[in-house]
Amino acid sequence: MSKCDTGCSPQCPICYPNWAKDEAAKKRAEEDGKRQCVDWWRFYQKEAEAIVAVNDPAARNRKINAAYAKLWIEDRRFQWAGLAAFASKQVGCGLLNAAGMIRKANREREMYQEWDKIASLAERLSPFASPRVSMPNQVVGASGYKVFTMLAKANTALFLEIWPLHMFFKRFGFERFEECLDDRQKLRGSVLWPSGDIELFAVPKKAILDGFAAIHRNDRKRGVELLAEHEQYHILQPVLYDDIAFATLMRANQLAWVLNMPTGSVQELQLTLANRCTVTGGDADKVSFSKDPLANLADPVQRMKFVMRAANQFDELLKHRGPDVENSLYIISNGGR
Repeated sequence: MSKCDTGCSPQCPICYPNWAKDEAAKKRAEEDGKRQCVDWWRFYQKEAEAIVAVNDPAARNRKINAAYAKLWIEDRRFQWAGLAAFASKQVGCGLLNAAGMIRKANREREMYQEWDKIASLAERLSPFASPRVSMPNQVVGASGYKVFTMLAKANTALFLEIWPLHMFFKRFGFERFEECLDDRQKLRGSVLWPSGDIELFAVPKKAILDGFAAIHRNDRKRGVELLAEHEQYHILQPVLYDDIAFATLMRANQLAWVLNMPTGSVQELQLTLANRCTVTGGDADKVSFSKDPLANLADPVQRMKFVMRAANQFDELLKHRGPDVENSLYIISNGGR
């Protein structure tokens, strides 16, 4: 009786004379597969970098909005991306408002600087001769600059995190996505990541895998919820809302808006499910954060409730006013707002 008849190890040279070559080939195939994972992640990450390679944050925001909208247009399972197109558009509205605050403060300073070059001694000594530089307006301008820079950074970071995930899944499907997700971390340090060490790049959170698993089985509502959880808790919270100054400005804005304080710069915290910053008439296209003056946008629990109300409203609009939603997303996909 031979050893093969009694059962031997897969490495037995009698039963498996080519075992060494077979093992080496298997190992090479596994290594090639891993290398392909990293190469494809790099490909989509570089594609994302090309999209955000715009110096003007407002113009960059429009390109991000368009990329999200195109994801939804090309694959309706990507309902998070459709909602993200509207949410990112709203960030762009915030950028425009903050830029206006900055320009107003800058104009005051520029007027004073021009006057200072030509003013006489008597004019300089007069308390009424110089152009007024309003301290409240200067504070508003400084606040606007903080909001502008923080919104731009968070908008870019979220896109660089989540757009490549959708693109990889779209090309290879869930099985390959699941197999390759951990390998995305190998790009760390070699790709654009504006958040530095505040939040490490490509941490393979469970919500990502579960979210795309839900998309794979066409459970769109659950997919939106899980990707929103990743977006809000793992990216926007550390990158944006954990910044004490930004969080304080958002609370001040909420208080001033609800109490109708005449600041001239506050805006309602809202999401319009249209290609416009604000809507008139019925509220079907608008989801407000809160009417509580003490509501805190930096609290992820409160923010997730807001996001899920927006997600549910988006879903209802798709069911009952689908053409209107599609038209808005087509406009956004072409760079409109």
